[in-house]
Amino acid sequence: MIAILLRTLGFSLLISLVGCGVRGPLYLPNVPPAPLPPTESEPKGKLYQPQSPAVTPIPSPKQ
Repeated sequence: MIAILLRTLGFSLLISLVGCGVRGPLYLPNVPPAPLPPTESEPKGKLYQPQSPAVTPIPSPKQ
């Protein structure tokens, strides 16, 4: 029983020393601040006018 516990302890120590595989110093990345929300709402229908559907002329059949 003690041999199993010692092997388990040795195995867990070995795994903890290996770590996750990341090399070099650990650091927190620099996250840029979130952009500020707009102070005014966008006016509706002024920046992008609604487009009318394209009308293609239908050729009349010649008789």
